[in-house]
Amino acid sequence: MPKAHARDLLLVSKSHNKTIATWKAGTSLQERTGYQIDQLRVKATSDRVELSQKLYLAARAATRGSNRSYRSATSRAYYSIYHAFRATAFFVHEGDDHEEHVKLPSGIPSDFPNRAVWENDLKGARLDRNRADYDPYPKNDLMFRQVALDLIRKADSLRPVVRSYLRTKGCPL
Repeated sequence: MPKAHARDLLLVSKSHNKTIATWKAGTSLQERTGYQIDQLRVKATSDRVELSQKLYLAARAATRGSNRSYRSATSRAYYSIYHAFRATAFFVHEGDDHEEHVKLPSGIPSDFPNRAVWENDLKGARLDRNRADYDPYPKNDLMFRQVALDLIRKADSLRPVVRSYLRTKGCPL
């Protein structure tokens, strides 16, 4: 038989409507999925790391063949880096509070290896992606070649760092 402790009843009795609604949603989510919230958080983190990997591969593919596009490679490489850090911030901060592109750099955990360097790299990659996706100039796609290759290299070097870091934080990838 369930047992309600006085401290728990006091917590419920002083909670606002939004708080109780959130608890109900969490309970319903756990009942529907059969997983605890933390297990779902691990799954969401893992899936986002997997998306980062797929975008990295898409960036590499965009630099090859007759249909190559360094603009597309730049964009895909940025999103690979973005999703790797979004997964990291989501897991460590236990929520997607840093989803916005401009907020994500500040969401990189303070103990992330070479945090300051990665924060600057993420900011720079975003600017490169914006140029590739939104600016009509330069028209010559080859002008994005070096940018794309540099971002692909950064995305590649970030992947094992993110995996190792998340494992140290208790996320089994």
